[in-house]
This record gives sequence, structure tokens and C-alpha cells, in this order.
Amino acid sequence: MFTAGLLLGVLFVCSADQTQATAKAPLGINLAGIADWSTELVFVDQFRTARRWISQAKGKPWGQGGPLEVDADGHVKSLRPEQYAETILWTDFGKTFPEGTFVCLYDGEGEIAFGGDARISKSAPGRIELTVKANNGMASLRILRTNPKNPVRNIRVLHPGHEKTYKEKPFHPSLLKRWQGCKVVRFMDWQATNHSKQVEWADRPRLDTHSQAIKGVCVELLCEFCNTTGMDPWFCLPHRASDDYVTRFCQLVKERLDPKRTIYLEYSNECWNSQFEQARYCAEQGQKLGLSKNAFEAQLRFYSQRSVELFALAEKVLGKDRLVRVLATQSANPWTGTTVMDWKEAYKQADAIAIAPYFGHRFGSPKLADQVAQMSVEALLEELAKDIEANKAKVQTYAQEAKKRRLRLLAYEGGQHLAGHGGAENNEALTKLFHAANRHPRMKQLYLRDYANWNEAGGDLFAVFSSVGRYSKWGSWGQLESFTQKTSPKYEALREYLGLAQP
Repeated sequence: MFTAGLLLGVLFVCSADQTQATAKAPLGINLAGIADWSTELVFVDQFRTARRWISQAKGKPWGQGGPLEVDADGHVKSLRPEQYAETILWTDFGKTFPEGTFVCLYDGEGEIAFGGDARISKSAPGRIELTVKANNGMASLRILRTNPKNPVRNIRVLHPGHEKTYKEKPFHPSLLKRWQGCKVVRFMDWQATNHSKQVEWADRPRLDTHSQAIKGVCVELLCEFCNTTGMDPWFCLPHRASDDYVTRFCQLVKERLDPKRTIYLEYSNECWNSQFEQARYCAEQGQKLGLSKNAFEAQLRFYSQRSVELFALAEKVLGKDRLVRVLATQSANPWTGTTVMDWKEAYKQADAIAIAPYFGHRFGSPKLADQVAQMSVEALLEELAKDIEANKAKVQTYAQEAKKRRLRLLAYEGGQHLAGHGGAENNEALTKLFHAANRHPRMKQLYLRDYANWNEAGGDLFAVFSSVGRYSKWGSWGQLESFTQKTSPKYEALREYLGLAQP
């Protein structure tokens, strides 16, 4: 059985000078990434979450249709006689996907067909009616023919009842309702921040990009989401973004975003965490510039100074008053925080230091996996409660360091971190235990205790990770597992903390 003698290891927004320690910190939410398998319905136009085009040919194996000619935005330009293009609209939904009469609209000339749970019931040039019956939990769209001089493009697959309003109201009503009460929305996953390849402004996702699941969600829709919900945006800029990219990003935000909205701005995501390409990039750049003889310190120093450079570019466009300039560091290692804040006095050009004070990370260690997997759910929850209390001391340390530098302490992510890693993710008994713990009623009280500790330790805005997602061996991150789920212990905790009625 698990004993208290095992090593503790834990990994969570705030007032400017901490003078109101008793004030209740607001909550934010990290929205889960856009994908055809995502269980959080985001858009009323389902095509905005479609997969990249797959090149197909009759009589050949899946995906073996040869080179496919697409334009810069991913639209099919032409097809060879034996070739067709296919994309997955949704998958892995079982019988839970919404049913009814969908409408497909498109521009150009050609022939479109559907597979899976979508069947054509009525067809005319530019408009197709579909009957969707959730049998297999997936559907695909195929371009069988397209006129190279006027190719099929601007495809929209609209949920029932949204044909007349999808332009003005692009987001699914359930999404807009679900996170009411949250002050800030962090767009890290919506922007596909991790491992981003974007460098120049031409690389960005656009409104007319084939799908918002390819390069991330475009700035226009990010701003529209905040304008609609009244939430403040937390943007994560690509780690390779040029100065011109940053400037033009901010110009578009200024043009599109409600001027009453505060803007949280962060350089990439977890540039201290070597599992991400952006962290390795910072390490390479830091060593290239000779910022320290210590490789990790050079990595953190580059992150710090590049963040300050981006903040300065943003200030020129957006002004300083509506910006919250965020430096993000490792929760478990306060040295990373002081290193980032103090390099060239970066804290003087920032407004906040942000951490991710998760609890329960240690239980996913491959060294402990077999031992932890034998625990009961109740025993694991008891240990998680201890983690939460131990975590408070680390938050207090960060809060004190932030206060010294007159910075706010934010949580860019936070919550439970029950996920196997380093091979432990393949331990089925461990995964089953972690899922059961997340679904256990006591998880609500653990979250409420974690939020209370964050407040007591001096924390400000706490951006919960994450919104909606199915549980897997890679973690149980969602506050809810699917758009069909009305409530859960974690979601109940969030709503109780916000003072909202339970669903």
C-alpha cells in the first residue's frame, strides 16, 4: 500500500500588491484543443473542426490517393480523374453526437458526398441537406469532383437550426453557457501553442483556413468568443513568432476585441518544460546567445528576455493599461520563477508571474505505478488531500516572491494531475484508478480545498485546466467528459466556488 513516507512532489488568478489577501480570486478556464474527436462542441459549423484533407483513390488503401493539390489555406484546388479528397468531420462519438437535419453549404462547382452517420436527403448546387443519425459516431465529407477553375471551397456543415445565424453566432450555445462566471479564458490549446510552427504573419490560421483544427483558432474567432461571453482573453504567442507577427497579431486584436476587455499576454507555454519544442527552442537560443554557462538557466533567461521584447511590441499597439504581461514558470521549482523575474529586471516590465500548481502529479511516476495501482480510490483521495496541503507552502513562497517585485501571482493551469507518464500511462489498473478518483464525489471537496488554499496563500486568477475532454491513459483533464454530461464533482466545485446554481 502507499505510505506517507514516499516522496512528495506536487505541481495552480490575484491582487497587484496582495493587500487584500482575503479577496476571493477569480477563476478562469483553459479551453480544450480543437479536433474532430473533441467531445466539447465548439462551433455550430462542424466543418471548422474537420481534419486535414486525405488523398483517396478508388480501389486503393486508405490515404493512398497520391499527391493532393491544395492551396495555402488547405482547400482542394484540383483532383485527378481517379482521385477524391476526404476529411473526417467527427469521430469517436458513439451514439452521443447530435442528430437531425444538418445543412452543408459550399461555393464553387463539383460533387460532394458523405460517409458514416451523415446521409444526403436533398441536394442542390451549393446546398445539401443531411440526415444525421448517430450510429457509428463518425462522419466524413468527400469531394468527388471539383472544377479547377471554380473549385469547391468555403464548405460549411451546420448543426440543425443555425443556417440563418451561423455567421453572427458561430459558437455552439452549450459552449457559451457552460463557462459563464469564469473571468478569463486561456486560449493555449485553441491556439495550438505547443510545438507551433508559426513564424510569420502569413503562417497564421485565418477565418477561411480549411479548418480551425489545423493551425489553431484564428484571432478573429478568439476575439469574437470574448466579445460574446464578456470574458477576458489570455493569449499565448507562438515561440518562433517574428516581431512583425506579434505586432500584427496585436493590431488585429485591437481592431476586433471589445475595448473593455483586459488582455493577458504570455510568450508560448511552459518554456521551462523540455517535453515541448518551445522549451527546447529557448534552450538552443539561450545557449547560442551565451546567456549562461548553465544550460537550463540560459533557457529560462532567453524565455524571460524574449517575453519582455514581446510585451514591448504589444504595448506599442495596445497600450499598457489593458495588458496583463505574464511571465510563466515552474510551480514545483521557485528558482525558475526568480530566475525569470530577475533576469535583466524583467519583473519591472511585467504584471504577473504565473505557475501551474497541480496536485497529484507524483502518483503517475513509473517508479510508483505498480504500488499506486493497488490503492483503493479512498486511499488515493486521502493522499491527494495531503498533496493539496503540501502544495500550499509552494504557492506561499511564490506569492512572497511576487509581492517583493509588485507582481500578481496567477495560475495559468491547475487542478488534479492524475496521469501516468514515462511508461506508467500503459498501466491499465493505474489508469482505471485515476479515472475513478476523478469521478468520485469527494473530488469536489478536494477542488474546493485547493481553491481555498490558493486564496489563503495569496493567489489571484486561477485558470483551471481543462474544459471538456474524454478521459484516457493520458489524463482526466476535463471538468466534464463530454458536452452531453451535465455535471461532475469537478464542475460542481467550479460552480459552487463561483456562487452559481448547480446544473
